[in-house]
Amino acid sequence: MVVIIIMAVLGLAIMPSLMGSSDKAKYSRAWNDLNAIANAFVGYYGNKGTLPTMTTGGDLETVLGTAKDAFQSFLNTPLANLKDPWGEKYMVACNWSETTGKGYVIVYVKPGTSDSTSVKFRTDVECSAKEDPYQSDLGMAKLVIDIM
Repeated sequence: MVVIIIMAVLGLAIMPSLMGSSDKAKYSRAWNDLNAIANAFVGYYGNKGTLPTMTTGGDLETVLGTAKDAFQSFLNTPLANLKDPWGEKYMVACNWSETTGKGYVIVYVKPGTSDSTSVKFRTDVECSAKEDPYQSDLGMAKLVIDIM
């Protein structure tokens, strides 16, 4: 009986640390997804010689438009199924011009109502992204390309 009580007390002692690790895993998965999306842009560029024609911003699937089928082949997953751990679609902010070969592309995690931070890559290139509390509230955004 004493052994069971000791095991229960120890189990309750480590429970809070286990609960936090699942939350931390969500942030880690989101960062991995952002890296995979950025790598898919690089793969697309390497294969096609240019980035896809994109709208200025929105969720990844909408921004890519007709290029989404070719793009998702670099991710090995349908874009419709690619969502962050909180159930939202990954977002893109861009001003890429296929004709000039200049502009920027940022992929980021859509912020919630209370966990938004501004991420600046330079004075005129920024977005509002979800904060990562496990990395000093760093904004969860990745600059894919920035050619001036």
